[in-house]
Amino acid sequence: MIFQSLNTLRNLIRTQYLPRCEIERLQSERLREVVKHAYDNVKYYRNLFDRAGITPEGIETAADLFKIPITKKEDLQKTAPQDLLSDGLRAEDCIVKCTSGSTGTPMRFFFSEKERDFQTLLNLRIFYAGGFRLTDRTAYLINPHRFPKGKYWFQNLGILRRYYLSVFDTAEVHANVLRRINPDVIYGYPSNLILLALMIKERGIDNIRPKAVFSSAEALEQKPRALIASAMNTKVYDILGLVETGDIAWECPAQEGYHINSDAVLMEFLDEEDKPVKAGEPGRLVCTSLYAYTMPLIRYEAGDICVPSDKVCSCGRTLPMMESMKGRANDFIVLPDESIIASCFLVIIMQAFHDVAQYRVIQENREGIIVQLVKGNGFNSQTVNKIKEDIEKVTQNKLKVDIALFNVLPRDASGKIRTVISEIKHDYLSLIKG
Repeated sequence: MIFQSLNTLRNLIRTQYLPRCEIERLQSERLREVVKHAYDNVKYYRNLFDRAGITPEGIETAADLFKIPITKKEDLQKTAPQDLLSDGLRAEDCIVKCTSGSTGTPMRFFFSEKERDFQTLLNLRIFYAGGFRLTDRTAYLINPHRFPKGKYWFQNLGILRRYYLSVFDTAEVHANVLRRINPDVIYGYPSNLILLALMIKERGIDNIRPKAVFSSAEALEQKPRALIASAMNTKVYDILGLVETGDIAWECPAQEGYHINSDAVLMEFLDEEDKPVKAGEPGRLVCTSLYAYTMPLIRYEAGDICVPSDKVCSCGRTLPMMESMKGRANDFIVLPDESIIASCFLVIIMQAFHDVAQYRVIQENREGIIVQLVKGNGFNSQTVNKIKEDIEKVTQNKLKVDIALFNVLPRDASGKIRTVISEIKHDYLSLIKG
C-alpha cells in the first residue's frame, strides 16, 4: 500500500507543474468519469439530472457545469444518506466525517478508505511545498474525535511520524508536549496556534522551532500569522480546506496567493445569479469533487465566499490561483477570569449535533453565551440539555449557557453565518505585532 501511495504522491507533485492545458484535460477527464458514476449509481444525482433534462454525455468540460443544478447543504440535509451514497454501499460501513460547522450548518459526509487516503496525500503535497520530508515529525493539533485508532507499520520505521494533540487541551499542555517531541512541522487551527504562540511568548520558550507551521479550518489573519511566525521563528502557511472535499487551496513558499487543487476539485466562483465572477471579485464557492465516488459531490455550494485570481505564481506551479476566502474567522470566548478559550472548542462540540440545522454562538458579556439554534430532523429537548452540558464542561462551568431557537439565522455581510461571535474584546491583540 505504501508504494502505491508514494506513486500517487509523486504524480500529485508532478501534476502541479504540468502545462495548464494538461491540467484542464485531466480535470475534464475526471469530471466526465465522476458525473457518469454519480448518474449511474447515486439516486440523488439520477433524480437531479432527470428533472433537469440532462444526461452525463452532455457534461464534457467545466464549461458544461452550468447545466447541472447547484446542490445546497439543505438539499443534502433533507435527503436520506442512502440516496446520497453509491449503490451497494451502507452508511455504517463508510468513514464518516462531520463538518466543523463554519457556516453554522453541521453536516455528515461519507468516504471510502481510498478517498480518505487521497485527502491525506493532497495534504502531503502541500507539506512538501513547505519543506516537509517523509522522515519528519509532525504534530497535529486537531479534534480528538479524528485521532487515528492505530499506526501504520512504516511509522515504526520513522516514516510519517505523527503526534496528535487535542484542541481541548490548554496551550500549556500543548507547549509541554511539543517541547518533548520536537516536531519538524506543526498543523492546527489558527485559534489554537494563537494561544500556543502567546504561551511561548509569555513564558519565553525557545525550543519549539518547527521548520513550518500549517494553519487550516479558520481564517488566518495577518497579525495572528505574524505572532505565530515570531513566537516559533518559522514560516506559517495557510491551507483552505473543507471536510467535504479535503484541502482545496493553499500557500506555497512564495505566498503570492492560494494554489487551487484543480486536479482534485473543480471550483466555481459565482455571483447571486449563478454567473462566474471576474478575477478579484468575491463569489460563492461551488465545488465538484473529482475523486469522491462513495458520496459524490457535484456542484455543491460550500457556503464560503472566495476571491478567484488570474495571477501566475512565481514558484512555477501552474495550478490556478485564488486570493482568499472570506468570512471564516471566529472570535475567542472570554471567561470571567479573563482567560480565553479557542472558538474551535464550541465549533467541534456543535458539529456532533446532527439534529441541529444551523447554529451560532454569541457572547455579549463575560458571564454567559447565547447559543442560537435552528431545529433539524430529530431535534428535541434532550438536544438542548446536552448542548448546554457539553459547553459548560468545556468552559469549566464558568459561563451561563442560554439557548435561543430561531426559524432561520440571518447571514453576515460576507454571506456566511459566522458561528462564534464575541462582543468582549480581550487585550491579547495588543501582544500581536505586525
